[in-house]
Amino acid sequence: MLAPQQPPPKPRLAPLGLALLLLTCRSERAGADDCAVILDRIVALELAEQGYRDPELTRRKQQEFARRFAPELQRCEGLSLPPGARECIARAASAEEISHVCLR
Repeated sequence: MLAPQQPPPKPRLAPLGLALLLLTCRSERAGADDCAVILDRIVALELAEQGYRDPELTRRKQQEFARRFAPELQRCEGLSLPPGARECIARAASAEEISHVCLR
């Protein structure tokens, strides 16, 4: 005799998945300009934290890092930006704030 067939279990993660999908839909995608701004801001903040305040040095380092991390900048394009990320990045006081607050 065969045991009665039980209905398949309902997915418990469906509400969580839906919430994540809705959050992703609300977020914007990073463009090339966004990715460049993020890198430039991180470089400027890191240099300032190390005591360097020369705008010319900052500009040169930003260009150097843009060349060095060109593949990473391309991969950045199209990634999801959390709501308010651009404003958060602009007012961030440290590189850690950008990575741990603005981009989460």
